[in-house]
Amino acid sequence: MASVKAQPRDLSVKSKALRQQGLIPVVVYGAHVEPVHVSIEEEALWKLFAGVTRSTAVELEVEGGKEYHVFLKHIQIDPLTERPIHVDMYVPEPGRALQMPVPVRVTGVSPGVKDGGMLETLHEYIDVEARASKMPPYIEVDISSLGMSHSLLVEDLPWGEGVRPLLPRDTAVVTVISPRGLSRATLEAEEAAAEDEALDEGLEVEEAGPTEGEPQA
Repeated sequence: MASVKAQPRDLSVKSKALRQQGLIPVVVYGAHVEPVHVSIEEEALWKLFAGVTRSTAVELEVEGGKEYHVFLKHIQIDPLTERPIHVDMYVPEPGRALQMPVPVRVTGVSPGVKDGGMLETLHEYIDVEARASKMPPYIEVDISSLGMSHSLLVEDLPWGEGVRPLLPRDTAVVTVISPRGLSRATLEAEEAAAEDEALDEGLEVEEAGPTEGEPQA
């Protein structure tokens, strides 16, 4: 389990002043706990982000206080500096199953790709249900036996005890497209990209504002 240390936060200190000290405001909450306001060193947060996923349980140690087993719920990023400005951490209720998206991690080398096919990941995340202690940080998909024009389905993946996928078990997760199917797939991808570009025109990136309940900077 990953871990990170925090210190109690004085809410009279504004968020901007806190960040100038290299600290990021964090709120810890859950259905069975009162919200707890803490701060974490930005460097420690970056190390945490690099080593976990949204479905990784994290041990949060509050200086002079309690320890919480949490999940990263929301990370607010400044669009100009690309630095975190606020983080929400969720404390799951003991004994209750959670439902959350778990990232897919592809491993191995596909024989079908070696033969000229193209690997396509159809689901980068899979929604699963599990208790917090059983929630996997990622779902490993080994493609070392995946041949040309073949797919790996949800039912083919290694589901641990107490972990239930919420996708139908016959859903394809990864597939190897044969060379004959590549031109059609490429055309469809180009058409989808053109549609996305048309929708994005005229949109502006808005700087993230203060989190609800946060003191104004």
